[in-house]
Amino acid sequence: MTRVDFYVLPEGAAPMRFACDMAARILADQLNVHIHADSRADAVALDGMLWTFRDISFLPHALADDRTPDPAPIIIGWLGQAPTTDAVLINLSHELPDFAGGFRRVIEPVAASPEARAESRERYRQYRELGWELSSQQMDQDQGHANL
Repeated sequence: MTRVDFYVLPEGAAPMRFACDMAARILADQLNVHIHADSRADAVALDGMLWTFRDISFLPHALADDRTPDPAPIIIGWLGQAPTTDAVLINLSHELPDFAGGFRRVIEPVAASPEARAESRERYRQYRELGWELSSQQMDQDQGHANL
């Protein structure tokens, strides 16, 4: 059964930054990650962030449409791009991806804005209707970034 974890971020914490931190943590556990964005432009912005979000480390990653013979452990996709792993999905999209059920774990960062919270409540309802295991964690200011 797919497990879905909602992380309610504090005011000022960026979901993309949180996704970078979470991807680093998941990669340290030797699992593959698919980060799902709303658009290729968002995916490219996240790609740039993964190169620079930490001074002393690099996270091996690629965009879903990169044509490399060896797939990276972190793939950044967007609407219309099929995932290449089934381990962990970090959903940065405003909607529930139709392929989410193919993952063992889904991570849903929730921004502090009222719109983002309303969208996440709708996704929570959809996941609950699917019968998936759900959890929610309120992050404090320190946890909203690198110290997960």
